[in-house]
Amino acid sequence: MGSNNPTRRRILKLGGIALGAAVVPFSATSALAASPNARFSLDFSTAADAEANTPPSAGWVTDRTEPTAWTTDQGRLRIDIDETGDITGFYAYQGKKYQDANGTYWNAGTGSRLSYRFYIDPDWETDGVEQQTGVWPVLGTADGNISAYPIMAYVDSDASDTDEAKFRSFVYRTDSEGTVVGEWVDIPLSKKLGIDPDEGGWVDVECQLQQINEGAAVKWRINNTLVLDERGYNVTAPSAQFLEVIVNSVNYGVEQSYYYDDFELTEPGAAKNR
Repeated sequence: MGSNNPTRRRILKLGGIALGAAVVPFSATSALAASPNARFSLDFSTAADAEANTPPSAGWVTDRTEPTAWTTDQGRLRIDIDETGDITGFYAYQGKKYQDANGTYWNAGTGSRLSYRFYIDPDWETDGVEQQTGVWPVLGTADGNISAYPIMAYVDSDASDTDEAKFRSFVYRTDSEGTVVGEWVDIPLSKKLGIDPDEGGWVDVECQLQQINEGAAVKWRINNTLVLDERGYNVTAPSAQFLEVIVNSVNYGVEQSYYYDDFELTEPGAAKNR
């Protein structure tokens, strides 16, 4: 997954270009071909894929704190963090959620899959700056009430509590007293994932919702490799569907841009309902 294409910071360093200038840090050719069962499919080839939600159209709604920019850039989603915002607590997270028209849920049942691509900048490993960003699928019960947030986040070595770049996922457990607690599970960048943070590049991620007796399990795949099969998203109530998807990044008080691409939510049988 490595890339020899120049990154934004590298261009700035070599060319002496002022921060904020229009620089294309890398190129990415979209590999997305919309599935016939897609509930939505965003390749960011048009500005509409990054626009706000409206009564007649699906779109993005601010979650927690509004980033400085949420735009299409050379066929990708570009997120610019507002470094002047909160750097601790609830509102340190900046991002948006993608909802159906008029701010409604997608209600995609078990068997559905959410997939996307994410760019790891190789300069993150040497810049001395913390980076953390991730996708937060929102699960719901059969009645449409929120039941869990199976987050998949990427943290660079500066932000990591182990000093190693990694993915990590948020899961739920019931302790010995019967209290539901949330915790992070680390997903190291093993060789089988084909990810070297020093080289960077695009990473393919998929979240599959699978029906089980207790409700639903979530299977996470990174670069087509199963990294987590989690059954704990039913401890508050049985999970049965994807409601929406959130993309959130942490503000560490410095200028930062993140790139995503090819968001797609598919649901078995969706093509029959068109």
